[in-house]
Order: sequence, then structure tokens, then C-alpha cells
Amino acid sequence: MKVSGKIPPRVANTLLNALKGGVVPRTGLGYITVGRKDEIDALLHDVETISIGGASFRFIVGKYGAGKSFLLQTIRNYAMERGFVVVDADLSPERRLVGGKGEGVASSHI
Repeated sequence: MKVSGKIPPRVANTLLNALKGGVVPRTGLGYITVGRKDEIDALLHDVETISIGGASFRFIVGKYGAGKSFLLQTIRNYAMERGFVVVDADLSPERRLVGGKGEGVASSHI
């Protein structure tokens, strides 16, 4: 997933704007990804397993700012480039799928 060479101006602009805004860029992550080789290799192995009919499931946990969203966006881009359907879900106590008594929650956040 390494990208080499000069960053195209459009991609550089997208990267800088996203990083200034405190969000993970949707494109160009290969240009700025550093120190995540083992994690990326493990997740890419999962994607390859799925591509041949297997299955995989992982929890990505870490403190705020640890790079979870960055890592997942990197893998998301890789999977989309290979024709996978990809879904993002952000679950937290504020964004629940079920109510307190097991009933569904009607929310525009989901």
C-alpha cells in the first residue's frame, strides 16, 4: 500500500485541508502513513481471506488520537479499490443501536 513519488497537488491539498480540520482524509493516505506496517499487513491479510470466500472479524481499540480511524480509512480505501462494498459505523454510548429495554432506536445518526 505504499505510494512513492511526488504527491499530486490536488491530493496534497485534500490531505492538508483534512488534517487542518482534524479529520481523516478520504484520499492520499498512502503518502502520509507511517509506522503501521504490522497492523496494515494483518488487516490486508483479512481482506485477502475475505476475497477468496473466507471471513474475518476484528475489534480496533485504542485511546482517542491513537490512529484508529486513520488505520480503518486506509484499509477502507484499499478494499474499495478492489471492488468491496464498505460500510462505516461509529458506535458509542451516544450512538446506540438498541434502547435500554432492547427496543430499536429511531435516530437519524445511524
